[in-house]
Amino acid sequence: MSGTYPLKVVRRRRETEDTVSLWFDVPKDLATPMTYRTGQFIAVEEELGGESVTRQYSLASVPELDDRLQITVKRIPGGRMSTWLVDEVEEGDILEVESPRGRLYVPAEEPRHYLLIAAGSGIVPLAAIARHVRHRARADGIDHRVTLLYGNRHEDTIILRGEVDDLAAQGVHVEHVLSRPPAGWTGATGHVDPGFLESRWDGLADERPLSVFLCGPEDFMDAAEKWLVERGVPLDDIRKESFDLVLNDDDSEPAMVVPAEAADDEEEDCFLLTAMLGGEEIEVTPEPGERLLSALLRVSEDVPFSCQEGTCSSCIVRLTDGSVAVRPHVLQTLRPGDLGEGLILACLSQARTESVRIDFDDI
Repeated sequence: MSGTYPLKVVRRRRETEDTVSLWFDVPKDLATPMTYRTGQFIAVEEELGGESVTRQYSLASVPELDDRLQITVKRIPGGRMSTWLVDEVEEGDILEVESPRGRLYVPAEEPRHYLLIAAGSGIVPLAAIARHVRHRARADGIDHRVTLLYGNRHEDTIILRGEVDDLAAQGVHVEHVLSRPPAGWTGATGHVDPGFLESRWDGLADERPLSVFLCGPEDFMDAAEKWLVERGVPLDDIRKESFDLVLNDDDSEPAMVVPAEAADDEEEDCFLLTAMLGGEEIEVTPEPGERLLSALLRVSEDVPFSCQEGTCSSCIVRLTDGSVAVRPHVLQTLRPGDLGEGLILACLSQARTESVRIDFDDI
């Protein structure tokens, strides 16, 4: 686990029976390491039951609009960290958190139709993205359209209900979908699945290209992504946020990634891996077949990582020199266009040239 910073919980709000929002003040001396972009996440670390536990939580705040960092956490059955945060953490407590990471959302300069599809606690980063898009549209005069489709079981399990209702008042088309609606519910019922998307597809199409964001259970996102691709939405225009640990591509051929400005070098053993992190260089010689993250962790405790399975994107870096082989599972987190820009995950990448240089700071 990389270095963490102490932040004080200055506000706590109960969202649902099993979900809370926590707000943190960021002291001036931590402003730089805690600088973030909309849609990123932070990792929280705590000693629980004599063991160091680290989990990632999406930021519900927007840097241009909010003075404090906000996370919204749903208790997971058997989840030590989420249970502690929801049931025990109070205002005034100090939490150890890592610098924000992730690259879920990159603002578009041309008009887009942002289609945000969330289930349960997946609303957290998507509500933040919707707020930021509306802010950019007003500030920059860009004619963005925003649609939010949000699925839950019960009405009383809708997370960030106030923020979502505010989005509807700001011109975002919001549709709540309940699988177990109460008597008198007048909204949509069922699940936000391919059948539901099919029923709404004609109303989603206009002259603006789609930018789709998915967040929720893995099966929910996979089904929606598959359906969208079949309808002609480019994979590069579909983004997913997932912390589920799924790694099942051992028999697939890795993808080769080379910086756009570099020529393909002949494949050979790597004698020098250089990583830029926090403005400083880290150097190490990888073992044959060793992943970049594993090599770096042998010489530095500050390298950002968590799951080591390619789903949390904590170890996202930019390849600036040399070539690497990346496991196909990386496409569960990054898109082909990201790889084309030289973005990789250190935990899924192996050096393929004599020297390789990567940059944790330039993402």
